Amino acid sequence: MRVKFLLYSIERAKNINRAFLWIGKLLIKVFPSTQLSLAQADLDVEPENYLTASFFSAAIYFIVFFSLIYGLLFLRDNSIVIENGLIAFLAGVLFFILFLFLHAIYPGIVSKQQAQSLDNTLVFALKSIAIQVGSGVSLFQALNNISKSNYGVVSQEFKKVVQDISSGESEIKSIEQLALRTKSEYLKKTSWQLITALRSGASITGAINSVVQLLVNSQYRAIKNYISELNLWLLMYLLFAAAVPALGITFLVILSAIGGSSIGEETIYFIVFIAFIVQIIMISLVKTRIPAVIS
Repeated sequence: MRVKFLLYSIERAKNINRAFLWIGKLLIKVFPSTQLSLAQADLDVEPENYLTASFFSAAIYFIVFFSLIYGLLFLRDNSIVIENGLIAFLAGVLFFILFLFLHAIYPGIVSKQQAQSLDNTLVFALKSIAIQVGSGVSLFQALNNISKSNYGVVSQEFKKVVQDISSGESEIKSIEQLALRTKSEYLKKTSWQLITALRSGASITGAINSVVQLLVNSQYRAIKNYISELNLWLLMYLLFAAAVPALGITFLVILSAIGGSSIGEETIYFIVFIAFIVQIIMISLVKTRIPAVIS
């Protein structure tokens, strides 16, 4: 399995040399939530291994961007200049920090997307359960029917519940285990509502319908929040991808005219390249913010 932008596969990260794991152990202090994020994202790798692989991946990005920027500056001046080396080094460090941070938070993004995707499918699964139970089908049979249907992760989760009940566990205990292991906030609420209804003898249909209504309202809010947030992202995209590069080049042209120096093609290419990289990063960030209900 591969993580976006990470130059190591999960398999390679698991087998990384133990002599370098001290790097990951230090980074755990900076990113303490990595272990939980990896578990929630179903990434079978130790946090120190993952963060060590992230460090080396970011180091490779540092080398690539340092070499690329220094090469462009060298072509511009056609000589080795100390200032160019410093500029390339600082740019490489910036990209190193950027990609290290991106690698560290990406499992959390994945787990959030998985939970959102589960919540999106959960609406239809719960409506089906409510209809079946309301028509006289037992809760166990309704869960069994959902586990055999095409509801993605929800079907898989209910399949585990059905297997636990079939192996001798009580319905309450099996649903409680579901509540403890699931990443979805609304599946947790559903599980606890079902447990409360089973223990008190209350209406299961009513308990499920209340969670469905909460989930639908949450999806409406997520869409509205995304639309509001998208306006800000569009403004930032236009600012950093179009306005800043254009104004930067204009400003450099004016300075060169006043100072008597000239701007080479390499400088313009460099600014365009940085703007292109910023566009890719911003588009990727916007895509990660899309609610699962409209993705």
